[in-house]
Amino acid sequence: MVKLTLAELQARIEARKAELGMTDTPETIEALRNKGASRTAEKRELLRRIEQRAKAAGRTPRPAHF
Repeated sequence: MVKLTLAELQARIEARKAELGMTDTPETIEALRNKGASRTAEKRELLRRIEQRAKAAGRTPRPAHF
């Protein structure tokens, strides 16, 4: 078993993404995100509550399609 630190794992991930030509631009990230077309009502409600809690805590919520 090979043990990796999180920093080493992140470096490997970044190197692999560079090999594949993947970039972390807002456009590419949005294209890869789940649009939520088949989400259940329960999951949509969960995402709404997460967003409300983030706002109540003074944080910017992550964008979610719900």
